[in-house]
Amino acid sequence: MHDLPWQSLALNPLAAFGILLALGVLGGQIAVRVAKLPGITGYILSGLIIGPSGLKLLDQQLIDEAGLFIQLALGLALFDMGRRVDLRWLRREKALFATALLSGVITFLGLLALLTFSGFPMAPASLLAAIGIATSPVVLLELVRESRAEGQVTERLMASTGLNNLLSLTVFTLALSFTHFSAGHGVEAFILMPGWLLLGSVLLGLVAGLLAIRLNVWLGGGKREAQTVLMFGLIALVVGLSAMLKLLPALAILVFGLATRNLERGYAVAEPSLSSRSSFFFVAFFVAAGAQLMPLPLASLWPPAIGFVLVRSLLAAGSWWVAARSNGLPPRHGALLGLGLLPMSGSAVILMTMGALTLSAGAAEFSGFLLSVLCLTELLGPIVTRFALRCAQETRD
Repeated sequence: MHDLPWQSLALNPLAAFGILLALGVLGGQIAVRVAKLPGITGYILSGLIIGPSGLKLLDQQLIDEAGLFIQLALGLALFDMGRRVDLRWLRREKALFATALLSGVITFLGLLALLTFSGFPMAPASLLAAIGIATSPVVLLELVRESRAEGQVTERLMASTGLNNLLSLTVFTLALSFTHFSAGHGVEAFILMPGWLLLGSVLLGLVAGLLAIRLNVWLGGGKREAQTVLMFGLIALVVGLSAMLKLLPALAILVFGLATRNLERGYAVAEPSLSSRSSFFFVAFFVAAGAQLMPLPLASLWPPAIGFVLVRSLLAAGSWWVAARSNGLPPRHGALLGLGLLPMSGSAVILMTMGALTLSAGAAEFSGFLLSVLCLTELLGPIVTRFALRCAQETRD
């Protein structure tokens, strides 16, 4: 007897994307209306419930097949964050630039010391500490949009997130080179591959930025819709080319956004308000992020994972608290700014895969630990960041 049509049905990527959106919106609204939590938390919990660790409505294969939408969401957020790094403003606000970089370095060194003390070898510890520098631009942009946050802390939080992502990706590439060296790999893996990752990604971002400026000048200032579609296309192109060339998509997109803001005649690229027009990509991103969370490793690795999150938050808050006066902020607002940096970068899973490929025996422990940390920061990060912005009295919920 033949199976009935619906008995052999399997979700395709488009249906999976629809489920991500529909259930994500419902979960977000329940979180906002019932639990008074950020909508992001509802999206992530929805993904956790329907994902492989929950009801298994979405399996890992479907999540991977819907990865195109997820990568585009991350690209849009990183581009927007790069656009918010104004080098002319930073030349006047030297304290902000110095504090963001110093905070990132202190965070890296503190996490590295914690991990080596906890028994991690130097190679995976350096990779984990490098990933721990960066804050999630997607979480921050969505929270700012949702709570309509505006003010000195918010602006500095945005700029600091762009800078610490650049620093994180640079340090991660150097740590990757050290990992190859520790494993006794050849010169190609030790020098050429990390160099290609770093320089190739930067070059791709700069070329895309110059191309965007020239094309926007040709379109003219009155073609806002055409400019927006063009920027969507170029962002998708840079993400796709980065994957094809085996570069760092996050770094290429960040440099792309930064270039369109700061290169000569960069003003010709009008503010495209991409983030406000891509909410559905962001919802799918958070639901997929929740679906990929694995609480099981956290059961055995929760002490070092909690220590990692606490040290990371305390070092960031302490750094900005000490440098608050230099940045024109009260010390309390400086500490709140550092606290708002808690959400981990959305590119952490991609970096985790790259790091695990260079490790041999320690790959499973490396991946399990990072997934445990992400389980904590994905759930707690949006709540803590919104709390920080509210305490700074910069939200208008």
